[in-house]
Amino acid sequence: MKKKLSLAVGILSMNLLLMSSSVVGAAIAAIAESFPDEAITKVQMLSTIPQLGQLVATLLFTWLTYILTRKNVGLLAVGFVMVSGLLPVFFNSSLNIILACMVALGFGIGLISNVGPVLLQEHFDGEERASVMGWAVGVNNIGMMAFTGIGGVLGGVDWRNLFWIYGIAVIIFILVFFLVPQDVRSQGLEKKTQQSFMQSVKGLSGYVYIIIGITFIMSLGLMTFMANQSLLLAGKGYGTAYTAMVSAIGNVGGILTAFSLKYIRKMTKTDTIAWGFVAFALSYVCIAFFDNISLHILGNMFSGVGIVMVNATIPYELSILADHKQFPVVIAMNTLMSSVAGVLSPIILAAIGVTAGQQSFIAGMIICSVTAVVLLITRLGSRVEKIHQTKVIAEKA
Repeated sequence: MKKKLSLAVGILSMNLLLMSSSVVGAAIAAIAESFPDEAITKVQMLSTIPQLGQLVATLLFTWLTYILTRKNVGLLAVGFVMVSGLLPVFFNSSLNIILACMVALGFGIGLISNVGPVLLQEHFDGEERASVMGWAVGVNNIGMMAFTGIGGVLGGVDWRNLFWIYGIAVIIFILVFFLVPQDVRSQGLEKKTQQSFMQSVKGLSGYVYIIIGITFIMSLGLMTFMANQSLLLAGKGYGTAYTAMVSAIGNVGGILTAFSLKYIRKMTKTDTIAWGFVAFALSYVCIAFFDNISLHILGNMFSGVGIVMVNATIPYELSILADHKQFPVVIAMNTLMSSVAGVLSPIILAAIGVTAGQQSFIAGMIICSVTAVVLLITRLGSRVEKIHQTKVIAEKA
């Protein structure tokens, strides 16, 4: 693993950018003051419109892997984030231009979320791969903390300065260029793109679709937590600063889990995803039913623990169910499902009559608890591992 540490740094450095679009949300009020003739809802789109770019990137990712090497897709992704993130520093007189930059930023982030797991699958195997995929989620959290903190300082006087934070992408571009080896692009795929895609989908294990379904449930739970925690705590008499504080401190739980996932998996074995949902269910309990700062912080820690255990294990299990040709298609499907769940979560809860705040938290707790019980009873992780072992034996034979 030590020999591959520099390779891991090169690939995982891209993950620092995955949550970078969140930094703009902190400056919405200041930006709105600079554009008094624009509707506030349009200004708010700065924090949501990157998802449009991410969706486009996910739809195009598989096609791009047929015409570019994985490394070059990564460089293209970081390049999009770098250019689109820095442009508003110099071109900020039009809200439409900034919105266009945010779409391009989302496109770059979307490519990173897809190509990162593919590169990890390509260069790491077994538990080594599982550990590095755990690190990836931890780096996501570190990136979010760094971008929010540094970006907030830069934009404290003038919101335009916060976009300088995307200069970090220049360093990341250099790291990827020098630390990630160039892979070989498959030849002759241009004429067989559609055929190859259909063959990949037809050959997928049914368990792939089950795990992608779990991604939907996890994303539904995550968005429910993120969208309702501040409302729930406000109802208890706590303000925005309090919510930001317990969330920031609680984020440490996810970071520690990410970098110790190798040891956690030795205890949870093939039921890591199930226990991740148990942790996530506990996060709802701590915040919804207790009025105590320590338990609110613990709840956010449980949230981080659950997110890492589930979101790091899902790409690992998909990587052992799909071969190298199938995996880009599979990871794109998984990312797309995550995005769809994020968009639909408030619609789904509203459709079943669940109101925002306390009721949504209780619904999230029930969803995560039921999912955990089903996974433990069906032993899905064990079934996936048996398929993997069968493949290994067949390859050796």
